[in-house]
Amino acid sequence: MIINTNVLAMNAGNNLRINNDKKSKSMEKLSSGLRINRAADDAAGLTISEKMRGQIRGLHQASRNIQDGISLVQTAESGFQGITDIIQRQKELIIKGMNGTYSDNDRKAIDLEISQLNDAIESIAEGTSFNTINLLARDDYQIFADRSSQNVEHTTSGPFSPTTTNYESKTHFWPIGSPETPKTVTASSTVTTIKDDSNITSTITSIILPNGEGGYNLYSESEQVHTETTITTESTHEQVLVTDPRYKEPDVKYNTPDNVFFQTKLIPNGTFVGQYPDFGGAEDRFTYIEIEGANYTLADFTLMGFSETANGVRATYQKDGIEIEKSFIADSISFTAQFTIHNNSGIDNRDIRIGTAFKPQYDGNYSLASSAGVPTDGTASSAQIPDSGTAFEITNDLVDYEFSFLTGANYLKPDTVVTKGSQLTSDSSLTHPIVPSWSRVGLNNGETMEFGIRLSNFIFKMDVYRDTDMTTETIDQIDVTVTTDIKDIDYAAAAVSIQTGDKTGDMIKIPLFDARSSALGISSMGVSSYENAKQSLVKLDSALNTVLTYRSVYGAYQNRLEHTMNNVTNYSENLTAAESRIRDTDMAKEMMELTRSQILTEAGQAMLAQANTTPQSVLKLLG
Repeated sequence: MIINTNVLAMNAGNNLRINNDKKSKSMEKLSSGLRINRAADDAAGLTISEKMRGQIRGLHQASRNIQDGISLVQTAESGFQGITDIIQRQKELIIKGMNGTYSDNDRKAIDLEISQLNDAIESIAEGTSFNTINLLARDDYQIFADRSSQNVEHTTSGPFSPTTTNYESKTHFWPIGSPETPKTVTASSTVTTIKDDSNITSTITSIILPNGEGGYNLYSESEQVHTETTITTESTHEQVLVTDPRYKEPDVKYNTPDNVFFQTKLIPNGTFVGQYPDFGGAEDRFTYIEIEGANYTLADFTLMGFSETANGVRATYQKDGIEIEKSFIADSISFTAQFTIHNNSGIDNRDIRIGTAFKPQYDGNYSLASSAGVPTDGTASSAQIPDSGTAFEITNDLVDYEFSFLTGANYLKPDTVVTKGSQLTSDSSLTHPIVPSWSRVGLNNGETMEFGIRLSNFIFKMDVYRDTDMTTETIDQIDVTVTTDIKDIDYAAAAVSIQTGDKTGDMIKIPLFDARSSALGISSMGVSSYENAKQSLVKLDSALNTVLTYRSVYGAYQNRLEHTMNNVTNYSENLTAAESRIRDTDMAKEMMELTRSQILTEAGQAMLAQANTTPQSVLKLLG
């Protein structure tokens, strides 16, 4: 038994110290909630945790950066929306000004509004900014390659074969002996017209620049077509004699069986007033029949038959047994209109009177005279009508011919002939006809009465000429100058860099464009002329395409930023969870460790007290 060294007390004290340290650490972890409060707690874990905390804080800032980037894109896109609306309005004004219903003052007012709208585009482009950074008026881009060029092509063609723009050929009656006119130029003019057309195509494409960064290729092609067309317009006239004899040969014509008349076989298609070769005819409605006091027209009779003969027409009518046959005949020199009335009624002693109005059917106006002494403005009695030969001489500027009645054999002589004003005209109101009438008293059953008229001794005072008027256009020359301006540039746009992560390469560059009217190519537009308006419309279409391309770029960047934002948020959340598992304490486990340490500490204190009393047993030995 020794007393200088109390090994039991030393051992109990050492265990008490260890348990006190454990209890102290457990209480520290429980009070802080952290498993690692100092490097000594877990050196490797503290290193990993602090790195993760750096990443997490960086991601939180990156998330705020991305939100700022989205706001910047939305601000720029809203500015482009305003510019798009203005361009659409300008296009509406241009199309309005192209309409021909507006005056020059109206177009000046339209030009004024277009100019004001361009100023509005400038205002939007210059004023759209984010945190003092201008977004829509940036010309500080860097060009990496410029393949722009200009090409001018000039072509000349012509002359070309003439084309007929107007052709009119008509036959006319002209006085006999009128001179023929060879084909002669009556008018000629040469005019040069100028036409300017333009076409603009423009595309913006994303590319990878030689430095490995993203950039854009701007390709635009502006084609200006200047055309000068020289045209000679020539008008000619030709008049030649037509020798076709059919223009003077008699012919029987009809529209319907009740309207038959005398004309020539061919009729010029360009007759003047009073020169129509219509010599007269008879219509059923103007043929008057009196049968024993009852009045009819031939139109009241029933048409029993109608036929064309070799040299005319023949028609047969019937009413109550009275049959009327009319025949219109033409030979090479005369016309004959013959009527035959048959009494087939079975009744004797029929009193019949018939008269017909003879007149031209179309544009025929004649003077009426009678060398035989027949009155030409009133009613001629039978005694004043010659038994044979010519009754009237009929004449106008075109032709002279004679009018007579059929005589001899069984032909009846007219009882009367009515004329008016020494004229023979074609109006349907019977202003100036020749109206002869015939009668027969006591026409027995089976008997006939015959009568008629003849036109003869035609003397034409005019010949037929063909007049041809023609207008031709000859394209002498077409000069076309095509100027093609090609702009082909690879460039890096001015950009705003958005840091989207905690590492150096986590960056998105948002491009900034120039949306001023000069950059869009619409600074000079108007509707002062149709050509100017047409070119302005082409410029607006190109500008609209450019603006819409910019908007699509920003739309794509906004979607990209939103997806990046979602990824950063998920990344931060998962990283925070991982860091928590390393750094935070397990409260249940630490409570268990604390309880254990507390028990061991109390036991150690008791054992240390017991060990300290052990050497006192030596006193009992000394006692």
